[in-house]
Amino acid sequence: MADQPEVFEVDTIIVCAGQLPKRDLFDQLELAGVRATLIGGAFEAVELDAKQAINQATELAAAV
Repeated sequence: MADQPEVFEVDTIIVCAGQLPKRDLFDQLELAGVRATLIGGAFEAVELDAKQAINQATELAAAV
């Protein structure tokens, strides 16, 4: 059913969304003891560079 939430057992989640620093999820994961990495605008929103954020995401995904 398309309207029902799905639950997946995973060991890695990569979230790539938005252009403004929003650390809510990162902070919650960190408090729960879950390893997380900030990249792009979430890491540093000074003169946001999409190419740099894409490169960071690609390198992180390749390392997983």
